[in-house]
Amino acid sequence: MSDIREIIQEQQDAIKAHGLCDWFEKYPWLTGSIGDIHAPVWFLAENPSLSQLDKQAMKPDLNENLQWNASEGDHLLREAITEAGLKAGDPKKDEGWTCYISNVDKGPDIAGKRRRDTIFLKCRAAMWIPVLQKQVDLGSPKILVTLGNNADEILRHMRRLGLRAPGSEKIHHYSYIMMRPESGGKRRPRGHPERIKEFKDSIADIAKRCV
Repeated sequence: MSDIREIIQEQQDAIKAHGLCDWFEKYPWLTGSIGDIHAPVWFLAENPSLSQLDKQAMKPDLNENLQWNASEGDHLLREAITEAGLKAGDPKKDEGWTCYISNVDKGPDIAGKRRRDTIFLKCRAAMWIPVLQKQVDLGSPKILVTLGNNADEILRHMRRLGLRAPGSEKIHHYSYIMMRPESGGKRRPRGHPERIKEFKDSIADIAKRCV
């Protein structure tokens, strides 16, 4: 629990430093991470989804396990992690973690309205690098798995700013698999079984190599 408190304090310091809206007042359970910080495999998404937070905030039992536990994409990520042996028990429950999930950008936002140009992502990297550095310093990651292009770009900007962290590997974002049609040649629809299998296989392969 002391690790979580230190990370939350680092987030609150960044909120004050940049004059941001303090989301802890509305979402006190939004710690920005879940799992075992001392696990070797870390998954880093881009940022919390404000629409999913509002959906979860309607539930009676408000706790940190609501994170990454709302959308079809969230459920895919938890299933893939569990099937890869990086979590035991019920995928939807806060139990059996042998991995860690967080975001490179801690600020909640509406995904469809969020800027994603290079200047914006550089600014977000500069804003949130102290928090991710605190997490890395407290934990024991062997690999940082970025979920999607934007998370990967923010992490690369953080490295240029001096982030001290282990190597990383990019895989698709879970929401891209479950909520958006495939770009490029194949053009498979959202939630296509082959896309789901490929996503799960990518996590299983990382687990085999890094645990």
